[in-house]
Amino acid sequence: MNHENVAGDEQRLQQIFMNIMGNAIKFTPEGGKITINIKEMPSDIAGSGCYEFTFEDTGIGMEQDYIETIFEPFSRASNSCSGKIEGTGLGLTIAANIARMMNGDIKVESILGKGSKFTVMVHLKINDLTPTDIDNFAALSVLVVDDEEFACESACETLRSLSMNAEYVLDGDSAVKRIVEAKGAGRDFSVVILDWKMPKKDGIETARDIRQTVGDDIPIIILSAYDWSNIERDAIDAGVNAFIEKPLFKSRLTQMLKSVLGDNDKTKESTAIESFQQQDFSGNRVLLVEDVELNIEVATEILNIVGIQVEQAMNGQLAVNKILEHEAGYFDLIFMDIQMPVMNGYEAAKQIRSSDRNDLKKIPIVAMTADAFADDVRKSKEVGMNDHIAKPIDVQKLMYILQKWIQ
Repeated sequence: MNHENVAGDEQRLQQIFMNIMGNAIKFTPEGGKITINIKEMPSDIAGSGCYEFTFEDTGIGMEQDYIETIFEPFSRASNSCSGKIEGTGLGLTIAANIARMMNGDIKVESILGKGSKFTVMVHLKINDLTPTDIDNFAALSVLVVDDEEFACESACETLRSLSMNAEYVLDGDSAVKRIVEAKGAGRDFSVVILDWKMPKKDGIETARDIRQTVGDDIPIIILSAYDWSNIERDAIDAGVNAFIEKPLFKSRLTQMLKSVLGDNDKTKESTAIESFQQQDFSGNRVLLVEDVELNIEVATEILNIVGIQVEQAMNGQLAVNKILEHEAGYFDLIFMDIQMPVMNGYEAAKQIRSSDRNDLKKIPIVAMTADAFADDVRKSKEVGMNDHIAKPIDVQKLMYILQKWIQ
């Protein structure tokens, strides 16, 4: 494995494993065998590792009809050896829900009389911090801005546990005023953490005011308990550097601070870009289906670096029309955004795959979305997409995708 040190919910993972292992032991007769394996898989989520745990037994197995309902509440199977009704109640239902909350899933394969195999996939935050990284945070000043005083105190306590100097204010105007005061005294804040949902002036407006008042030098992190995908573009335009979820856990915070303050990752990023630039995909044509002009410009520029000719479509319907207008084999690969007006990526992929043209049943379609969750991956595969890449684009993952599907 590339990353053995990760941060996650140990108790919930144990709950998943105990449910699966409990059933394996229960239904594997004396003399049988239970095998557990773990391996790290390619991850679409920046800062997280994808881990696959397999639990395989030589027990009594299950019938196919039962496998199809095994994750439903109070599912029960007939024990072919005893004639009794056996099952898992809510155990596997809960286990599957926990895995999905960790951006993963559980799959099961079984042959009656021969045994079962459960595969658990979860994403866990990569915890590659070193004592040097932590030392780099010491004595840095952070301003926390949140209209809930308890949330501010809790965040400051976490920051101080990293030997950082933390203080807070309760509204956006006070934040701008405090930042100006600190700058005037020659004691700039190293980071500002803004709550998104605040009365009078929210985090995005406050970020915009900070940028207009003191410039771009101070990293700004938006803190929120809500899904920020709908405001991500506006926040970035306002000068926000990163996003982090509530509650503010120490492991998550240290990773974020390393990302916005540290330079260790820049060397890795530089190396990845250099490797990418050495690739040559000349002669290949890609259709980029995306409705955000900035994303189109960035993706097109990246793909042009390695010689790929890029054509664009601003929504799913335009993509379908463009593909059908051209002869078979015109495009070598399709990058398909999911959330688009007129027709989304799922529906566009369905229409492409349902065409009578044989080339459109085989052309690689890669989903591109800011939400790299297990449900997105599952849905994209159900409609005929071949792979998935998260936004913003990671060049290493992009190189892997291109090598896999068009070289």
